[in-house]
Amino acid sequence: MKLWKLVTLLSIPAWLVVASGCAIISENECQAGLWYERGIEDGARGQTQATVYKIAQKCHEYGVRTDTSAWMRGYEEGIERYCTPENGFVVGRRGRNYEGVCTGPTADLFLANYERGLAVYQAEQQYAALVDRYESAERELYRVEQALDEAESKEERRALRGQRRSLLREMRHLEAEMMHFGGFGAFNPLLFY
Repeated sequence: MKLWKLVTLLSIPAWLVVASGCAIISENECQAGLWYERGIEDGARGQTQATVYKIAQKCHEYGVRTDTSAWMRGYEEGIERYCTPENGFVVGRRGRNYEGVCTGPTADLFLANYERGLAVYQAEQQYAALVDRYESAERELYRVEQALDEAESKEERRALRGQRRSLLREMRHLEAEMMHFGGFGAFNPLLFY
């Protein structure tokens, strides 16, 4: 069995999970029959070869026959565009999934750059979560200080001061964590290349 057929068969279940609920192709697109062009587009987006089987199934429902060989020719051209080292970084940086479609000499370079880009994306997501937590603690601190100004009993003031100390400690901790990413309000992606 040819390698691409084996890869296609193995990738069908994963692709079906990703594509469930999405319209793969419209009736108008089926009737237009631009299979070579559609193959280029799907390849350039990093879709798996299993895409053509889903397209064929959907077009069959519309009574249209798919030219899978034209789609495959286009797909090979599109996949060459997709599997560049530069695009690997872009795909990872955007946090997109890589379906393992690259083969040959560019596959390793694509994957290495994809992983670099993905590391930057993940760091940026972690940084954003820290900023969200910091801003939430800051809002809570403001609320506690307002309540402290209005507190009437000694016990209430003591409890509120304890909350304030805890929030200030958390905010200092979050500030220190954010410094690993470039500082508050200053995510530096160059730290993760």
